[in-house]
Amino acid sequence: MPVRLLCDEMLNGIAQWLRVAGYDTAVPTPGLPDDQLMAQARAEGRWLLTADSDLLAFADAARYVIYLQGQDDGARLRELTLRLDLDWCRAPFTRCKNCNTPLHEASEWEVAHYYPGSIWLDGQSVWACSSCCQLFWEGSHVRRMWAQLEAMNGWRQAGSSGN
Repeated sequence: MPVRLLCDEMLNGIAQWLRVAGYDTAVPTPGLPDDQLMAQARAEGRWLLTADSDLLAFADAARYVIYLQGQDDGARLRELTLRLDLDWCRAPFTRCKNCNTPLHEASEWEVAHYYPGSIWLDGQSVWACSSCCQLFWEGSHVRRMWAQLEAMNGWRQAGSSGN
């Protein structure tokens, strides 16, 4: 069964990286109370990622909550990688990093409609989100993201060797 995640609102940066890597990662409505956050995790069968220790007080927290103790996103990403043995290069760039919708290859109409006059995209693969209408293509930002995903994958090998 694929890993399904829910990041509390403090972890929006982590949610974006998880989506970039292709993981189904939801983000709740801002300000959602803890009991409703837990109810969403239960209803959707998701692990709730949080840095809020108050969520550990719920009776079924062990079944739904992954508490990340790191002090910043980098430390939390590393901790999450090691705890779930995440493969950051499993299915990168297959989900919208903004809304989590699976991406599809954009049609010529979508490119022309959402980026009029963008003839510089000719011949390039372009991916589209059917939900938020965002377009994605390979540029220098994707190469930088690939390098970061590969670096995060390196944590898996370092962790498995006891380092």
